[in-house]
Order: sequence, then C-alpha cells, then structure tokens
Amino acid sequence: MVETIHAIIVTFTQYSLTVKKLITIFSFAAATLAAQQEPKTFNLLINAGITACQVHGDSYNGFHKLGGMGGVGVEYTVSGKFAPSLYIQFIQKGAQHNPNPAKGDLKAYYLNLNYVEVPLLFTYKQQRFLFDIGVSAGYLISYYEGTELGNITGYSPFRKMEYSVKAGLGYKLSEKFYANVRSSNSFITIRPYQVPGQIYYNNFIARKFNKGLYNNILEITLGYKIKPKKKSV
Repeated sequence: MVETIHAIIVTFTQYSLTVKKLITIFSFAAATLAAQQEPKTFNLLINAGITACQVHGDSYNGFHKLGGMGGVGVEYTVSGKFAPSLYIQFIQKGAQHNPNPAKGDLKAYYLNLNYVEVPLLFTYKQQRFLFDIGVSAGYLISYYEGTELGNITGYSPFRKMEYSVKAGLGYKLSEKFYANVRSSNSFITIRPYQVPGQIYYNNFIARKFNKGLYNNILEITLGYKIKPKKKSV
C-alpha cells in the first residue's frame, strides 16, 4: 500500500514538472515573439473531435480504434501569421482488432487509453490555412485492455506518462470556427517490450527506436475561438 501511494506521488510529481516545463517553454516563446511590434492578444480556444488510433509495435495494423477528445486552450497571437498555444484536454487512444471467422482469424483485441494531455503547439497561418507543430505530455488516468480470452487489464501495465510530437493542417471556417486534422505520435514507449528484442527489425534505425509500444493517432477536431472584446475609446 505504501509503495503504491509512493508511486502515485512520484508519477504525479513527474507530470507536474513536465507541465511546468511546457508552460515555461510557452512563456519563453510568447515573450520572444512579443518583441514584434504588431498587436498581440490572448484568445480562448475550445475544441472537440474524434481520434482514429493504432498502437505501433503490436501485431495489428490500421487505425481501427475510434475515440473522443476535447479540451480548452489559450492562444497568444503575436502577429498575423504566428501564434503559440497551450491546451489541456482529455483524449482517448489505443487499438482494436476484430475477429474475422470467415478468414480463420479468431483473435480479438481492444485497448482503450484515457489521457489528460497538455499539448504545446506553434501555428503558422497562411490565409485560411493553419499549419501547426508541437509536443505534448499526457498522463494516463485509466485504461482497459482485453482479448478474445477476456479482460487482461493490469497484466502488463502501461507507463503513466506519455510524450508525443504533433503536426497538423487546419482550415479557418470563419472568424470563430476552424477545423484541424493532426497526427500525434509517441516518441517514448507507452509500454516497453517485456522481452528485449521481442520484435526483430531488419534495419538498424528501426531496431534502435522500436523498444516497445507507441501511440499513433489521427485527430480530427472542430475548434471555436473566443477573442477578447475591443475596448471602446
């Protein structure tokens, strides 16, 4: 019991430090860009959407598992083209494989990972198009894993912290609404292989950077921007 409480405290501390680092990076970027002489504003962002998920490193391919996501963020508009943003959001990741008896495939697999995630994004605006890139830190709040044999949750635990890179393309629908399609990929394993070299890759780079399971996500979201009201003179 004491060891469990200690592990929770350590994990939460690591997550807090990671969030603080992202906020520090965001503040530094905002302060650096603020040196420009164009009008600057803070905007509130609200987004919601769906995720198409797979796990790289398991024995199944394809973005067959669907999930949901949504959250709020703040954008610091420093010019007409550049804007860093920081979000806090709930996002579902994982993988799914359905049996296909007609082809002799009786295996089933379902993995649902629920994260609280803090992405830091940098957006370049070109007319109505939005190009963004960034990093994120996620904390695993709960998960479920099952096969054709039943529930196997907890048999092989996942890391509490997840770190990923994000890149995406958006489109400005109006002054307030925008849509995004974004790729999100873990760069640290969400669960290391139990046996080193569990899956062998022919090339050196793949062997070097494939140490376990990694989240691969496609995010499709609709966003709403709330701009501050201009003060009347």
